[in-house]
Amino acid sequence: MSSPGNFQAGAFIAVCQDGEGWEDIFYLSGFFGTSGALVVTPEDSVLFVDSRYIELAGETCACKFMSCATCGQLTPMRAAVAYATGCKPERVAFGGRKLTYSSYRELYSLFGGNIKLVDYSNVLMNMRRRKSYEETVKIREAIDVATRAFAAALAETSEGVTERNFAATLEYMARTGGGDFANLVPVIVSSGVRTSMPHAPPTEKKFERGDLVMADFCVRRGGYVCDITRMFSIGEPSHEICSLYSLVRWAQEEAAALVAPGRAARELDAASREVMEGASLGDYFTHGLGHGIGVSVHEMPSINQFSNALLTEGDVITLEPGFYKPGWGGMRVEDDYLVTKTGAVRLTDTLSRELFVVG
Repeated sequence: MSSPGNFQAGAFIAVCQDGEGWEDIFYLSGFFGTSGALVVTPEDSVLFVDSRYIELAGETCACKFMSCATCGQLTPMRAAVAYATGCKPERVAFGGRKLTYSSYRELYSLFGGNIKLVDYSNVLMNMRRRKSYEETVKIREAIDVATRAFAAALAETSEGVTERNFAATLEYMARTGGGDFANLVPVIVSSGVRTSMPHAPPTEKKFERGDLVMADFCVRRGGYVCDITRMFSIGEPSHEICSLYSLVRWAQEEAAALVAPGRAARELDAASREVMEGASLGDYFTHGLGHGIGVSVHEMPSINQFSNALLTEGDVITLEPGFYKPGWGGMRVEDDYLVTKTGAVRLTDTLSRELFVVG
């Protein structure tokens, strides 16, 4: 179990309500549920849950846990506040990144407005940045599941399959292969001219001969995620398509070559963007180069033109250059990398970056 630090005679509360805010609780305690409240003090850590999650807490929680009803409280948040108040803290830190405004107002009200509340979101996000060996293993396991799922879905794909069916097949293969899509963004599948939309939801559009297809998918395993994008062609691709795809891969490789502890994240973005601009595609590279992953799909550091972040050893990041031309289509390739003392290690090396061909 991790600890969010010294609170100077205070306490920390992480609250999950209706599935929002589970990340901090999972990271600090191992509990993976849609409702709960965790209190961390200099002396102790206690998770409060309702009756639905007592057994799950027993299976997963690395700290003390108890039912809010046993404490005579209606909700986990109320039980957590009552416990924290008994410790007489001068201030209470909380994870505000996913806490709704109404939950914050309730938290403030329950403390009676007499205790200073301090948002510790950035502290926790920085803690989650540097992955331990065990965390990296879980990300690799998620990648292995995703690799097998994509290969299996591709094997069942042909001209006439819809975007929605391919997305459903990929998710089914990942779930039956040991993965989990809980609290993840939906699978992104687009084809033909719809690939000009970076995050297009899958539709009933059928794959047609000559289409390029973009599949962007995340899989969770052991609480940690991978994030991958691959392209495939329905029928043999043209020389133009192959050349453009090679260019996108080159843009990724130029960024990966710069990965090192202490490197400015924006330098990676600039290296990739320079390749795209050299091919007159810079105006169509409309998003940042990448982001951190871990418990969440999007974590620190941000890798874009405006980022002030410096890479650190233990970061796990995505590099995903692409271009998107309305009326024509788009391309993207996305891989996950571990930042090490000696540079980048591509964790997604089990899945080829070649342009796959179907039919």
